[in-house]
Amino acid sequence: ASLGLLILVATALYGAVGADAAGSFAAGATRPSYDTSALELTGHGGYTTARPYTELRVTVCLQKRLGGRAFSVRCETGVAAGRRVTAEVSVPGCVKGSWRTTSTGEALNRKGDWVHQASATSAPYKC
Repeated sequence: ASLGLLILVATALYGAVGADAAGSFAAGATRPSYDTSALELTGHGGYTTARPYTELRVTVCLQKRLGGRAFSVRCETGVAAGRRVTAEVSVPGCVKGSWRTTSTGEALNRKGDWVHQASATSAPYKC
């Protein structure tokens, strides 16, 4: 199931950028899912660009909504070279309430500056 979700994220991100002009970028986040066999809530996210970079990074977080505010409970960062980077984050159990996956990515340019920041938030998942 996790592999299928990862492939879905990569395909969606590739489709979001598609044949856009060089320099285009996008972040994506999938709705969290609960794995009853592993007893964990997992979120997947990614970042993609139309042209390759020496370094891309994405930070994917699981957020819990509490009293009208959202709090990041756990985050993971993925780093890769090329056009795409993905990451997965999970928490044990599924605490009652509303959860979302967030994803924020950026690319390292030749001058060593982080550029092209993009963020995405998934649809909510109710535990």
